[in-house]
Amino acid sequence: MNAAVLTIIATLLVGGLALMAHWGKKNRNAEISLIVILLSVSLLVAAFGILAGLGLLLASSGGGEAQVSQPLAVAAAGVAAILAGVAGVALCVPPFLKVTGRRDAGFWSDPPIFFALWVFVLLLVNNVAGLLLVNQSSDIAALVPGGVDRISPGLVLLTELPFAVVAVLGVGIGARRSPRETLSRLGYGSVSLPQLGLAGLFVVGALFLSFAADALFAHLQPETYERVGEVSNRLFDPRGLSPLHAVLFALLIGVGAAAGEETLFRGALQPVLGITLTSILFASMHVQYGLSVVLGYVFLISVALGFLRKRANTTITFLAHSGYNSSSIVLAYLFGA
Repeated sequence: MNAAVLTIIATLLVGGLALMAHWGKKNRNAEISLIVILLSVSLLVAAFGILAGLGLLLASSGGGEAQVSQPLAVAAAGVAAILAGVAGVALCVPPFLKVTGRRDAGFWSDPPIFFALWVFVLLLVNNVAGLLLVNQSSDIAALVPGGVDRISPGLVLLTELPFAVVAVLGVGIGARRSPRETLSRLGYGSVSLPQLGLAGLFVVGALFLSFAADALFAHLQPETYERVGEVSNRLFDPRGLSPLHAVLFALLIGVGAAAGEETLFRGALQPVLGITLTSILFASMHVQYGLSVVLGYVFLISVALGFLRKRANTTITFLAHSGYNSSSIVLAYLFGA
């Protein structure tokens, strides 16, 4: 089964469960079904981690250590799965107590919030495991979907569209909100000239900060910098394109990434999780950087976008994010950086 099919299945499953969470606010059966499904998935994830650990243990004790090409990565994935499963089960306890009439856990047991927290925990643990895998891998290119050729419109669509779909379904379109109410909940609206000025300042500040973070990365983690940089440069390198195609490529990356990420993170998640937790999850999604200082930079960028969302709206964060991404690629094209 290829990556596109798996992505579509995962998007529909998460989106469907998000809608079930909204139906659960007014339908007891939907709420109970959601809890049972998430509890079952949590137990399966934990069981997978235990089996991975046992498999690694058996391979090592049976003299088959050479058969496990990345024992540290397998162990990290197993531990991550166990932690994610246990955390998922723990998150199911307050809603379970609520539906059984034992006690009301307040906002935690509200189905949409409960589901958002559950997804946050499982995604975060999965991303941490991915970061460890990147750090342990000698061939990061092998971990990139579709190889390490220049990123294509299809791959951008495959990567970013699910974010937007999950965000729209996650705020309850069709279940609790009309399309207009959905856009309002996601924070999309009109912008003013001063707000556009804030977006411009963000782009300039983020570009300067990216140069500093890149230099720090090269100085503190030269080996990781070289491995990560080689893949990133090949994915996003505009050199060799005509000026028109370079601009179109920059817009593709800028608008595509911003539309998906801002709709999900600043639009759907931030009002529930807050700026800090949203930024931690946002930074962890950038697994291609491994456990590097660049993650700290991505976190700071997310915090800044979070304050823009709070002060203005998601339209501004979209413009700021897309402006930064596109400007980075145009500068790389002009100066070969």
